[in-house]
Amino acid sequence: MQGLEQGERRVLQRQLTRRFGELPAWVLQKLEHASAETLETWTDDVLTASSLEELFGR
Repeated sequence: MQGLEQGERRVLQRQLTRRFGELPAWVLQKLEHASAETLETWTDDVLTASSLEELFGR
């Protein structure tokens, strides 16, 4: 299961970087501590979010 989380985290980080540019430290920290379920939700929501703050609820 941990391998799957790592893969999801890596894909999401690539998507976020491609969409929003260089990621701030607070985003990287959220990604590192997120559960598999949360990562999955963010991976879906990145398609419609207009900002990192919107996606992560800041």
